[in-house]
Amino acid sequence: MKKFLFISDFDGTVTAQDFFQQIMYRYEHNKIFSNNWKSGFDLLQDVFGDMNLTQAQLDLEIERIPLDPYFLSTVDFIENFGGDFLLLSAGCKYYIQRKLDLVGAENIDIIANDGFYGDGGLRMVKDENNLFYSEKFGIDKVSVVKYFRNEYDIIAYAGDSSVDFDACKSCDIRFAKSKLADILNLFNINHHKFKNFCDIKSILNSKLKHIM
Repeated sequence: MKKFLFISDFDGTVTAQDFFQQIMYRYEHNKIFSNNWKSGFDLLQDVFGDMNLTQAQLDLEIERIPLDPYFLSTVDFIENFGGDFLLLSAGCKYYIQRKLDLVGAENIDIIANDGFYGDGGLRMVKDENNLFYSEKFGIDKVSVVKYFRNEYDIIAYAGDSSVDFDACKSCDIRFAKSKLADILNLFNINHHKFKNFCDIKSILNSKLKHIM
């Protein structure tokens, strides 16, 4: 068994906002006020599919994704302690991987929905053969945590939304902000509230000394 795995959501956790919101606010204002709300994979597929951007324009939007300024140093900190780091997202691997490539972090492991650029949009793809397949989200985060339970003694999780709740509550160390923190509070589930990855790094610094 390995000792420690840190799993983090991407959109809204590593970034200041979800990428689909960035696209909506800049290009698809009509969807912000629509009463026809979809959810999960269908929402992302709709927003990303209707962008009407060239690939160069999409790449520019990916460049604009605001990463937490302490994210990369926290990943280095975890790995220097002998732990592993995983990004787990119900978003699209296309923009996550490209953003990581831009900041020199291309070796970070990612589990997310596949996708590709085509016909003016980002085409997300569900893979029903994926070990972690979810009909609603494309990726079942709980299944990912259960899978790695067989490989690691301790798993930590960081997230920001209700989509992270079930996966986060089944981990040993929980970091939460925004809606996820509110839900964990509602169910009296112990967690560490954070504003940025500097907070996470500080808390881990004391915890990892006792478990690594």
